[in-house]
Amino acid sequence: MPEEEISIYMPGHDDDTDCKEIVEKFVSLEIPVKVSPDVEVKHTKSECCGRAIIVPSRHHKYEMGKEDNDCEFTIVQKMKIEIPVKFKVKTDVKDPFIDCELKKDDDKKEERL
Repeated sequence: MPEEEISIYMPGHDDDTDCKEIVEKFVSLEIPVKVSPDVEVKHTKSECCGRAIIVPSRHHKYEMGKEDNDCEFTIVQKMKIEIPVKFKVKTDVKDPFIDCELKKDDDKKEERL
């Protein structure tokens, strides 16, 4: 957000016709930076941990089917999965620059009105 310029009048000490001013100008310094993810995933490995177990269905009970005389249950197998991931980022830093925060000509015309 641009700040306004401030002009301060400092009366001359030797001669009242002198006009001294201190002008303050706010500027913004900017450095464009672009960061991009770079992820490398290698071949995954998996192995079973222990034996599979049979547990009640997701309704937490063993169920007998009503129509086909079927039985529902869930088989649970704990597994260890290794996923080798290499996380990196690519950073591209451009040259720094300064924004003098100058107003456009249209803005200056509106201020005079």
